[in-house]
Amino acid sequence: MSAETALRLPTDAAALLRRAASAHKNPVYLVGGAVRDYLLGRPVVDLDLATVKASVLARQLAASFKVKLIVLDEVNEVFRLVLPRGPGTVRQLDLAELAGGTIEKDLERRDFTVNALAVPLDGGTPGALIDTRGGLKDLRDKILRAETDELFKSDPLRLLRAFRLSAQLGFAVEPATVRLISGVRHRISKPAAERVQSELMLLLAESGCAKVLKEMDACGLLTALFPDLEPSRKCALVYYGEGGVLKHSLDTAARADYLLHHLDAVYPEHAGRIKELMPPPAVVMLAALLHDVSKAETAKQVGGRLRFFGHDVVGGRRSAEIMKRLKYPRASIETVSAIVSNHLRPGNLAASGVPTDKAAYRFFRDLGKDALGLLLVCWADHASYLSEERVIKALKVASAEPGEGLSKLKPEEVRKTVHHLQVVSFLIARLLDEPGKAAPPRLLDGNEVMKAMDLPAGPEIGKWLERLSEAQAVGRVKTRAEAIAFLKKAKK
Repeated sequence: MSAETALRLPTDAAALLRRAASAHKNPVYLVGGAVRDYLLGRPVVDLDLATVKASVLARQLAASFKVKLIVLDEVNEVFRLVLPRGPGTVRQLDLAELAGGTIEKDLERRDFTVNALAVPLDGGTPGALIDTRGGLKDLRDKILRAETDELFKSDPLRLLRAFRLSAQLGFAVEPATVRLISGVRHRISKPAAERVQSELMLLLAESGCAKVLKEMDACGLLTALFPDLEPSRKCALVYYGEGGVLKHSLDTAARADYLLHHLDAVYPEHAGRIKELMPPPAVVMLAALLHDVSKAETAKQVGGRLRFFGHDVVGGRRSAEIMKRLKYPRASIETVSAIVSNHLRPGNLAASGVPTDKAAYRFFRDLGKDALGLLLVCWADHASYLSEERVIKALKVASAEPGEGLSKLKPEEVRKTVHHLQVVSFLIARLLDEPGKAAPPRLLDGNEVMKAMDLPAGPEIGKWLERLSEAQAVGRVKTRAEAIAFLKKAKK
């Protein structure tokens, strides 16, 4: 069987590879993730090539395709071409100088055995698969394996990439490789923050990433990446058991992972709109992981009870600091900080029974665009107190009106948890089904308020606009005429 048949190359990819090989005097190899994904039958949009004098081939192809040549790594001579959009699947071509001068040396330096696969493009026709490290067997066994810690020392980002690929491919990081990672885990602070952040976001976007986060924690990589989480491991053991608050945070991440990838099951009527309006899943996952980051530093014994006064607000600031260190964009930092700072609010509303129209309005007023992301994290936070199996069984009751069906649940702690989920569901429905109550459109502008109340311009006008919006939210005002009458009456 030819390699082209074995790899099931799409027509556009095969033509592109022939074009690249025929344009160069030196041997050209298809390498790494592209070979791996073709063998797995996964869609491939990026092709990776390795050759001697890669810069020459890169310039030739850039001119041929009439695209810009991007230099990714000047020292190691790595180049990228973003290809013109066409009917095919391939969107990007990366070219790298053959490390060590031969394909065998190049494959030795690649991270995991399943990525150390190559196909020569002799004369433009793919040849036999080159597998010098047993990658094909590991591919069949669904294992990620690195034989030496030098592979991690040479590029510590591979420490995180191991777990990102585990989540992405559904492969296990084999035990010996986990031990290698554990031994050099603190080197995760060495790569550029932007690279770490990019790899982390790819991981957090994957279904099943929460299981991988727990595996990262077991080998010490998670808190090497997030040192701020380590103090929470020994905090509140009496509440959460072994692992303390950190165990709770990982359980919350697990419920968030389930929620984000099963929205059709949890919220069948609203799943489409939630997916449309929510923050990126990786941002929600990060907020879930960090939501209690400051419990340990705020913990105090009060009247024989362990309390965490202000951990939400302090945590909001700390999560922002963590994300700034990792060079996150401002919008993502603001979203996560807002979620962490306010994650207690839905629970406080639930403590009062069914949120009033006024309370719901004030919640949405204060949270604005971050309200939906916050509600998703709060769902995960409260659901973390139940097993995933128990959560699934309770989904119907959890999405019912607050208080409905609770009497059938036992024990009391389960009823309390499901009631909190009902309140979160109530608020999500209010946001999506009744936007006029969640964020009422203004019936009057500032000038009209000034005229109706005979007031000069100033801060007082903003206060009256807010009172008017609240009156709309609770149904006291529905039309422009009623708004003017409301203001005139309030002035008396």
